[in-house]
Amino acid sequence: MELQLGKQKRMMYARVFDRTEEETCSVDAVVPDALGDIGAIVVTEGTFCLWNLDFSDKSAQIEGSVAADVVYAEEGGALRSFPVELPVKVRIGGETLSPDVRPWLRCTLAALDARAVNSRKVRVTARLSLCLRAYRETELALTDRIEGDGGTVFTRTETLRVQVPVSVEEKTFTVSETHRFTAGQPEADRLLCHTETVLLDDVSVVGSRVILQGRVCAAVSYLQQGQMCPTVETFETQFSQMLDCPADTSPCLLHTTVNLTAAYLNVSAAADGAALEAEYHLVAQTVCLADAEVDCVTDAYCNTAELTLERETVPAGTVQPGEPLRLSAEGTLACEAGALTVVSRRAVVCGLTEDGCDVLVRLLVTDAEQRVSCMEKRLHLPLEAADGARLELLSVQPEEPAVTVTADGFLIRVTVTARTAALQEPGFRQVTGATAQERACPYASVPSLTIVRWGGEDLWALAKRYCSSEQLIRETNGLTDEAAMAEPPQYLLIPKTQA
Repeated sequence: MELQLGKQKRMMYARVFDRTEEETCSVDAVVPDALGDIGAIVVTEGTFCLWNLDFSDKSAQIEGSVAADVVYAEEGGALRSFPVELPVKVRIGGETLSPDVRPWLRCTLAALDARAVNSRKVRVTARLSLCLRAYRETELALTDRIEGDGGTVFTRTETLRVQVPVSVEEKTFTVSETHRFTAGQPEADRLLCHTETVLLDDVSVVGSRVILQGRVCAAVSYLQQGQMCPTVETFETQFSQMLDCPADTSPCLLHTTVNLTAAYLNVSAAADGAALEAEYHLVAQTVCLADAEVDCVTDAYCNTAELTLERETVPAGTVQPGEPLRLSAEGTLACEAGALTVVSRRAVVCGLTEDGCDVLVRLLVTDAEQRVSCMEKRLHLPLEAADGARLELLSVQPEEPAVTVTADGFLIRVTVTARTAALQEPGFRQVTGATAQERACPYASVPSLTIVRWGGEDLWALAKRYCSSEQLIRETNGLTDEAAMAEPPQYLLIPKTQA
């Protein structure tokens, strides 16, 4: 008896690699000759820029840099700053990596710190969190029928519904804009420091294209002429981009990251005031998931032949986008808060984990003598999953932190809006192979009609045991789904059949 398996096939992208690693890099930098000695380091701001991502056999190489500005106070109290670049070169190994895979990379600057080695040298250290996923184009083949040329094969099927990646796309683009300073003009037409954050406001699908809308938020600090206390302003540069999504079905969920690859900020003077010329180079990576639904064979038998079945577990995961969540956390910065004045406050996401996100709150404060210092508080905002699902953070947007003066110090409360997706990964056992051997038993030894006392046992199991079929048992006993549920009989007649 020859058996043929019918397969329903569709193209998809299988996730072949998923790993999050932390990388620490540091560099020693010398204060430029034109600047005075270091009295105290005030703050270090910076942004990670991704330059290159290449795959080879069993490895991935990530190259980039952290562009940082070290702000310090001279012995006399005057604020100065100078740029420092920290090269980043990370190699991640993996047996499933090869040049043909497609990437999805999320980079988070988890920490940035500077320490004075002496009055002319600082050591700058950065810690990066790199979440790298790789996808390979493959074929999803699901068994939906088994046919035999020498006898009837009875099959049991279950409907499998999953969300599978159907497209993995990447696009580089550039945005630029000129912003006016509203609080004054930077001294010597230069900034003390700046840092950029890429925020995604909306990701949607229109036809065969993915529409991204977001903004690059630049927080810049500068000194006005004759001032010792820095001025801090935030400028937003909007962007909107389209990525092709060449899939045969409309995606139901999108995983998208946008990484900064370069940032150029220039201060220009004009008759009507100073302006900030901002140009950003970015790369967007999107994984589009779509619904797949098919009736899969989970069991089979033949009344005149012995079947040997091969089975495998299909990763039948479902991903459902959730409503945006607002998460909050608070903590206290111990200090004599009443003697300090908050110059600026900012919250930045510095880590995404399975159980939530970490947010760093940074305050610039001055004392009665106008000396500037920086205070930081890291807060964890927990994320709780319901109904056994695992929540994945798609994006997190922090709001400006609230700061309250208390007897113990500054009470800080931070709130974020989080986009999430609920992941269910129960798995699914399907038949992937079948072979048949002709047999005389037990078919020959089973009576043509069997009477059994029925206690609600599965009709499929009874049909398989007594060489019958589920449909024949139902017809013989006048069972419909409704009748079987309402008034199940105490006894069943099970006729033997070859077909």
